[in-house]
Amino acid sequence: MDESPHESTGQLELKRKEDQSSSHSHGVSETGIVSERELSRELGFKEALSIGLGGTIGGGVFSVLGIAAGFAGPAVILSFAFGGVLAILIGYSYSKLALRFQSAGGSYTFAKEAFGKYFGGAFGWLLWTGYLVSCSLYAYTFGSFFAHMVLPENLLHHSNLVSGVFAAVLIILSTIINLVGVKETGKSQNIIVLIKVIILVGFVAITIPAVIKNIIDPNITYLKPFFADVDGKPPNIITGLAMAVVGTSILFVAFEGMELIPNASEEIQNPEKNIPRSIYGTVIIATIIYILVAFTALGGTDYTIFASDPEKAEYALAIAATPILGAAGFIIVSIGALFSTASAFNASLFGSSRMTYVMARDRIFPRFFQTVSKKSRVPFISILTISGITLVFTLVLDLAQIAQLASSIFLILFAIISLSSLVLRKKIKANFIIPLLGFIMALSLLGIFIWHLINQVKQDDTNARVTLILLPILIVVMIIGSIVTIKLQERSKKISG
Repeated sequence: MDESPHESTGQLELKRKEDQSSSHSHGVSETGIVSERELSRELGFKEALSIGLGGTIGGGVFSVLGIAAGFAGPAVILSFAFGGVLAILIGYSYSKLALRFQSAGGSYTFAKEAFGKYFGGAFGWLLWTGYLVSCSLYAYTFGSFFAHMVLPENLLHHSNLVSGVFAAVLIILSTIINLVGVKETGKSQNIIVLIKVIILVGFVAITIPAVIKNIIDPNITYLKPFFADVDGKPPNIITGLAMAVVGTSILFVAFEGMELIPNASEEIQNPEKNIPRSIYGTVIIATIIYILVAFTALGGTDYTIFASDPEKAEYALAIAATPILGAAGFIIVSIGALFSTASAFNASLFGSSRMTYVMARDRIFPRFFQTVSKKSRVPFISILTISGITLVFTLVLDLAQIAQLASSIFLILFAIISLSSLVLRKKIKANFIIPLLGFIMALSLLGIFIWHLINQVKQDDTNARVTLILLPILIVVMIIGSIVTIKLQERSKKISG
């Protein structure tokens, strides 16, 4: 069902009730296959912004920061700035598309409207995989920070086992929260996001005087030279900028949270106002926090340790806090990481379950994924399935593989969303230049990222090799799976008809 973006919340709710009434009159159970308006509008601006920030400020700044800093050095600060610029361009496309096509399918719905159900189905499968990988990133980071926070140094060799246990605990608790209901999910996000923002802003406020002192001190070289290679030596400025751009491609998963807001568009009050505000607010707030955190973190520690010891890159920000704040800094930042990754996982689980619901509604996924709880009105089968697969990914892959796979998938997805905005620009009343720039920048970053992976493989990097193998396999499987599913659903429809 297509809705005009100018319809009021009251009109949409009335339609929802009429649809539900019609469904019951035809004998359809509340917990069975349901109408398009079964989801209820209970999320205000704060909740929508919390979902966006919850999914954005998570694994990126707490774990991928270390991976990107180990490569780009202090110029990773620019990497976050470049990422913010691209995210604004893509956010423009999302806000325009989400207002015209208000659907829990989010990005999947937009691609389907632009390119048809076959391409939309393939896109939806790939996006679904991207959600699973990003959920794994957040769960993995949560477990890693928790393990290193509670284990004494002589037991750190057991950190992988303990990390897996805590990651599983997060997945289980977030699943329960999402199963309870929409309003409870939104309230929990408000609290978690507020806590982690306070911790990150507090970290910046406390450490920035020491960082400024380090910059002035000629004997301390944490941010000097700004453009540096993995050994801390200054390359030429062109090479340094190129490395910063590669850093953006590595950490771009840190901006994927804005994509979750359109998934909640059927549940956001006053969408014409709150959807654009929450998308742009998410990108701007996250970018500012990322830049400040990267500046203070790298201004207080030697980034080369993240290149020489990949395990330390997993909890880079906590290590960066230690020289200035001591053991207390490690604990405080670790707590912030726990709240951040927990909210990121919670938001990603929320968004991915809604998209799965819509894909089942469109017969791209099996129809049982459309089943909604009679009591809480949430797609509980989708939530349980995503949580289960995420748990497997988290326990099997390592951080670098998860982060690289997630960034590459979302760069592909964001390029397609910008292209969708171009194709549908007359319907959504979008500017031509902004989506075009977003498309070109996203594709360029993807090319740079693949180039980086190939260079890493030449240096015998196992993680890069695994990513280069998995990425094309996933794309092919998603395309084949989409076509087969659609064909089977069409055949089933003909037989039942």
